[in-house]
Amino acid sequence: MTWTDDDPGQGEPPAILGLAKLRTARAQEIRRAQDTLTTASGDAGVGWQAQSQTAFAAEVQKTAGDVELLAVGMEKQAAVLTQYAGQLSQLKDRQRILEQRRASAKSSLARANAMMPGGLFSEPTPAPFVLAGEEDSTAEAKAEEEARQRAAAESKIAAAQADLRAIESEWDALVADRRRVDQSCSTALEAADILGAVSSFSGSAVSAASPGDLLDRLSVLSAIDLQVLLAAHPELAEKLQAASTQDVATWWNALDAEHQQTFIVGLPNIIGSLNGVSALGRVAANRINAANRLEAIERTLADWKRQAAQPGSFTNATSQISALEDEIKYLRGAVSEPPTVQLYLYDKDADRIIEMIGTPSPETKRVVTYTPGTLANLDGFYSGDTQSIADWLHKRDEDGMVAFVVKDGRYPQNPLTEANDQQYARGIAQNLADFEQAAFTDPLLEGRQSVAIGHSWGVANITVSEALGAHYDKVVSLSGAGAPADWTPSPTTEYRDFSYDDILQFAQDIRVGEHGAVWSGRNPREVGFAHEDYYDAPLTWKSFPGNGLVNPLLAAAGGIESHNLAASTAPGNLTLLNDMRDFINEAGAPR
Repeated sequence: MTWTDDDPGQGEPPAILGLAKLRTARAQEIRRAQDTLTTASGDAGVGWQAQSQTAFAAEVQKTAGDVELLAVGMEKQAAVLTQYAGQLSQLKDRQRILEQRRASAKSSLARANAMMPGGLFSEPTPAPFVLAGEEDSTAEAKAEEEARQRAAAESKIAAAQADLRAIESEWDALVADRRRVDQSCSTALEAADILGAVSSFSGSAVSAASPGDLLDRLSVLSAIDLQVLLAAHPELAEKLQAASTQDVATWWNALDAEHQQTFIVGLPNIIGSLNGVSALGRVAANRINAANRLEAIERTLADWKRQAAQPGSFTNATSQISALEDEIKYLRGAVSEPPTVQLYLYDKDADRIIEMIGTPSPETKRVVTYTPGTLANLDGFYSGDTQSIADWLHKRDEDGMVAFVVKDGRYPQNPLTEANDQQYARGIAQNLADFEQAAFTDPLLEGRQSVAIGHSWGVANITVSEALGAHYDKVVSLSGAGAPADWTPSPTTEYRDFSYDDILQFAQDIRVGEHGAVWSGRNPREVGFAHEDYYDAPLTWKSFPGNGLVNPLLAAAGGIESHNLAASTAPGNLTLLNDMRDFINEAGAPR
């Protein structure tokens, strides 16, 4: 649809809705025609020969899936046009409000300019009655009055100019949004070949095909075909997720860039979480997913705020509103240009997130996998705290590093139970092992040195993943919790522990029967991790002799602070960080 930057809301939503209704009506007509054919195929009227009736019935049955997909395609086009009409109406409303604000700001600017001394509406300074000898003081008073008028006018001018700049910025965003909704609509409506290859994907064909076979067959479809197919067969997502990582990697790496982009646009929800897809492919798909989620949760946030602002409202949604605002701010980083957040995986409902720091390239030499510890949650990602260690390393890297910050599932929230449960760890660690296998099928990461860093329970996550088949060239423990009973150090892996004498180290010395209280006494320093002496924290209970007896809470607080210090980039942790970095950068055999 034609429009200009000066009129980005150009278009007629009622006319677009009319086109949507026409497509809906045609979809209904297609289904009625199919019903008529089905009825006819079963009618044994006069002159109808059994053999021809059977052949006709078989043909009708064979094309039933094609006809249904055509109807689905028409309905999808109707839905796209309906959504586009709504988006255009919103754009027109925004344009009208901005035009009103612009006119008001220009009027304010004109009035402010006219109020300057000597201007059209400036207030003339009255000539007072002057006695002989008082001319100098009168002139000074007049100058002061003119200066006051000038300052007041300049303040109004500055305010009006600031309003105009803000309005122009919002106008640019309006123009960009128009381009985005037009492109989205145009892509979705490219359905001239809606039957084409899609017609062969009946429900039975999808269920009968192996995941690998489905991947190959999907390669001939367009982005809109893929969207229509997924709408008709949502079970396709679960089917593809069952494909082996290696099968997906072989398929994905064989696609050219154009076909990869087709899948990113057509199936972003699947591609964004499919192990075996390249890191850059997953990040691109999750940009689309982030944009879609942003659009939905921004509407939710606006609704919550409107409800909370209603007179007499007793809705106590302050924490929910704040949490949603934090997520929105974070996801805006994923869709910005250039992006400040690169999402390798994001599934808020399942508490799954993997953020990539750096860009895979032929120059990449090292891959760092950082996993946080007990109490880790999505809020830590939204604030940036969880990514701080990986970000610190990446900014100081000289040899080409890509880092992944991984929290793939609900991490333990109770230090005394879940964090000490080896069976609980296996579910999360399996995700980590799967990630590690998938990441290194990427041609830009394959064969690079792999370094795993875990804080606290994160080390348990790493060692359990090793017991499940993962392999790392180096493993770093930042005050690590422990290792499972079936874990032994890999002879081709270097292990190192960096810790303060913190509350976890204290707990690891506690015995419960024949075993230690933390991971049955299998803490990193006792099961094979090389280490030096504990680091001296700026604040621990040992810094205050006797305080452990006088105030146990103060002792515990100091121990917790020391424990958390190891996972921070605070100045007090600089010695540990530099030693860890030296260990990571030491020459070692790549995988």
